[in-house]
Amino acid sequence: MPVSQRVLGEIMLNISNLFLLGGILATFLAGSLVSAQYLFAQNFRLATQPGKIASLVNGNYQLCSQPDPKDWRDGAGVCFNFSKTGNRVNGYYGYPHSEQFICIRGIVDADACGERITGEGLGIAWDNFPLKNTPESAEFKWDSEGHLTLSKGNIFNTVNADEDNAKWILYRKASLNIEGFYQYNHPRMTPVSQLCQWNFK
Repeated sequence: MPVSQRVLGEIMLNISNLFLLGGILATFLAGSLVSAQYLFAQNFRLATQPGKIASLVNGNYQLCSQPDPKDWRDGAGVCFNFSKTGNRVNGYYGYPHSEQFICIRGIVDADACGERITGEGLGIAWDNFPLKNTPESAEFKWDSEGHLTLSKGNIFNTVNADEDNAKWILYRKASLNIEGFYQYNHPRMTPVSQLCQWNFK
């Protein structure tokens, strides 16, 4: 075989090998891109999909009616910050960056698909704000969203704080529906122990 034909054959073989190698690399890169997109989609879905409280392991959590704002705010919408041990929870429900909250302790209601807490509520009412519930009043919705229902309220203690009279109200019946709430990566609101003191006299 003439030298020129042999050289040409080697060149064509090298070009074929390069095309084959390029195809393999393209396939690998495409597969990696698809995998990365799938993992990103999975993480985004987990961060934004509503979660059920019954399926959570023991620990501290924050659920909010709106997805994580990803900014300086501790939460969006109205939130439930709580600790869970077995089927029992202890926490508070309220609006981030405000003094509007109700302490909640109770159990996960299995009959509500693990998305409702039933138990007791503990609230504070200041003199400059009218009481929303009295011992004689019936069941009512505490929040405008209608997730928390309270009843059987009793004023059991009065304390002075910053020269204002604060009336503590124990609601013997509380029901919190957290259906559709979003689970945040970790609690960012004030710890429950700093706001909810159930050891009243």
